[in-house]
Amino acid sequence: MSPSLLYVTSDGLLESLGFSQVVRVIERLAARGWRYRVLSLEKPADLERVDRVRAVERRLAAAGIEWVRRPYDWSGSASAALVNLRTLVSETARLVRRGQVDAVHARAYHGVFAAHAAWLAFRTPYLFDTRSYWFDERIEEGRWFTTPIRLGLARGFEHQFFANAAGIVTLTELQADDVRQGRFGQVGARPVACIPTCADFDDFVRRPLDQCTRVPAELRAELDGKLVLGIVGALNRSYLVTETLALAKRVLERRSDARLLVLSHQVEAYRARLAEAGIDLAQVTVTRADHDAMPQWLSLITWGLLLLDPQSAAKRASMPTKLAEFFATGVRPIQFGCNDEVARWVKRAGTGLALSEVTPAALDEAARQIVASTLSDARLAEGRAVTAPHFSLASGLERYDAMLRAAF
Repeated sequence: MSPSLLYVTSDGLLESLGFSQVVRVIERLAARGWRYRVLSLEKPADLERVDRVRAVERRLAAAGIEWVRRPYDWSGSASAALVNLRTLVSETARLVRRGQVDAVHARAYHGVFAAHAAWLAFRTPYLFDTRSYWFDERIEEGRWFTTPIRLGLARGFEHQFFANAAGIVTLTELQADDVRQGRFGQVGARPVACIPTCADFDDFVRRPLDQCTRVPAELRAELDGKLVLGIVGALNRSYLVTETLALAKRVLERRSDARLLVLSHQVEAYRARLAEAGIDLAQVTVTRADHDAMPQWLSLITWGLLLLDPQSAAKRASMPTKLAEFFATGVRPIQFGCNDEVARWVKRAGTGLALSEVTPAALDEAARQIVASTLSDARLAEGRAVTAPHFSLASGLERYDAMLRAAF
């Protein structure tokens, strides 16, 4: 019998990211015989969506997965972070102490903090599913680890997280190479695998508009036959919002049939930024979409804007979730920044644009190419086929299954 696994995550399952990268993964791993329960931190506003909570709970229960959820303090303060960590640590320890957990699948640095505490107290083995270079991201933002003592403590914890893990999962080969080459000490025979942010290629398919019933009929009619630019996700420091909107504006001004579709829960914040950018709101739709409806929404989009912060040490470990979803649904990515691995995949797919800079001249040229370029359905399918072996959920599950067998 497989070990009883606890998946620990501070990314809520009620959020699009958590649903995509946690629920879709563990329910299918459970179907392969892995016994999971999941501990997650959920935003209070999400917990108030009772119908959504019940829908996710039913879906997990159908896969034999118990869901332990606790509130997430997302105020962003250091004290809030400590509260969240304490919640994960105490709940993980409670479940281990009760004999309900044989091993921990720790998502990201918050999850591994709880997993490592359980390892210290009970010698419970854990898989470190890294998801990022979280400490480096905070350092580059000038947050938290701003003194030699704090930075030293953080690096000490980080090395222990890697040193005591039974196995390590990264999102990029860049980070996997860092780990194998000893950035955090020698890994020896412990398994290290790159499993990127994956998309369910069986669900994320390009649908005819009449099958996109989760999209309002009037919007489907409005966007039918149009050149649609898409922005998907939250406003945050990772994305070059000013440059993204500048590029969108250039395209909208060059094509009267161009439209901008923004899918985000931050509707008002995006509207404010669009107004600041001087974009004609008559050519824009800003709305929110649940993750389970995202394949239908993406089917409306021609080009997906993915302009991220320029390369940095922290971004070596990053792989945008929406990139896999773009590839799967035939959305043509317009990419800048993050890391070389992201750019290589955009170029390898051959359906989008990988920008080397975002100067006004470069944005002008990108807009010219976007306006002039068309691709056949067959060519989009070729790009999908090229990327599926790396970015599909089916491929990711094979690698997770192998990793779990090697680690536990």
